[in-house]
Amino acid sequence: MDIKQLRYFIATAKYLNFTEAAKHLYLAQPALSRQIADLEDYLGTQLFIRDKRGLKLTAAGSELLIGAKE
Repeated sequence: MDIKQLRYFIATAKYLNFTEAAKHLYLAQPALSRQIADLEDYLGTQLFIRDKRGLKLTAAGSELLIGAKE
């Protein structure tokens, strides 16, 4: 895990949408999705619930968001 991944995670959590977060980070959406998936693999837990309506933070994602903002 590095600072870049935490920045990407915070933006994704803010917008709860990969496309919107990628736009604000000046990244391609697939690159952002891959970084979040890599972060989830590293941590061994799912950070977002993905469904047709968008994204929601899991409990682990909420905890990480609090720590990442500090």
